[in-house]
Amino acid sequence: MSEYTPDPDSEVDPEADNEPRPISRELTKLTNDFAAFSADCAFLCDAFAAIITDQEDVDEVTAYGFSRHTDWLKNQIAAFDHRIETLQRRMREQV
Repeated sequence: MSEYTPDPDSEVDPEADNEPRPISRELTKLTNDFAAFSADCAFLCDAFAAIITDQEDVDEVTAYGFSRHTDWLKNQIAAFDHRIETLQRRMREQV
């Protein structure tokens, strides 16, 4: 887990405060958190691919499933990243 990925056992929400934050600050934080999450996912996908490739006892269907889902996850991350960048650009244009 990266330093940006919250501990699932933690009950404290670091974002929970009583004062509203400017949307630009929230978007910047979201972008930074997503970048860290994306890096963690890319590492995990590459690790799965390496494990599947190196294991002789993994059947072809299982290997295909891992490959397909890691590719899907990477594509979803890229799509979310694109949406965040588009939103940031729109916010800059409105300011």
